[in-house]
Amino acid sequence: MVLRKITGLFVCALILGSVAFATAGIPDPLESLATMPNGGGSPLALFNLPNGNGNGFMNAQVVGVGTEVDATIDLTVNDAFGVPVTNFPAEDMWLESTGGGMVPCIGGTAADQDTDDLGYTTWANPLRAGGYDAGTCEVMVNGNPLISAGVPFALAFNSSDITGDGVVNLADVGLFSGVLFGAYDFSADFFADGTMNLADVGRMALGLGAACP
Repeated sequence: MVLRKITGLFVCALILGSVAFATAGIPDPLESLATMPNGGGSPLALFNLPNGNGNGFMNAQVVGVGTEVDATIDLTVNDAFGVPVTNFPAEDMWLESTGGGMVPCIGGTAADQDTDDLGYTTWANPLRAGGYDAGTCEVMVNGNPLISAGVPFALAFNSSDITGDGVVNLADVGLFSGVLFGAYDFSADFFADGTMNLADVGRMALGLGAACP
């Protein structure tokens, strides 16, 4: 009986030890934390181009108003024990639109850099992406969506690459022209100011030829 108890305790210790070994140093979606300056405030929009010449996060715009605001996303990656995960690869942290309408180039929405000694990284640089999505923004870490408070963020995306095929061309011009003078369509409101006008035409023209690397 005593031997059975000792054996049972030994097995439990092995299991617990294995769990600890398996999760230490691995990003945990509950323990990691992402923040955005306007998180929880007015919905924002970010204008992207496949070649990365769209707006940086500091030049996101308030939906329906068009005013520029800072939407830089800060991320601290922790493991299940709350310990920072250092030097975690930037390509394993990326952004997605919850509706799937924003279409990134390969690696086009990855974090700006690997995590530092505190497990910290950021999204401030322009994304390389096309397509559009008026919904929200998901932060993905190691293939899992973050579950921290405030995520997903109220951040929408649009682009001169309306089709989301990785290049701004005549197909996009055709779609843009088809909705420009009709009912409001977020896909053509590149300034997110609630109207479609000549300013949007200018941004469409400047984007022509932009393509994924």
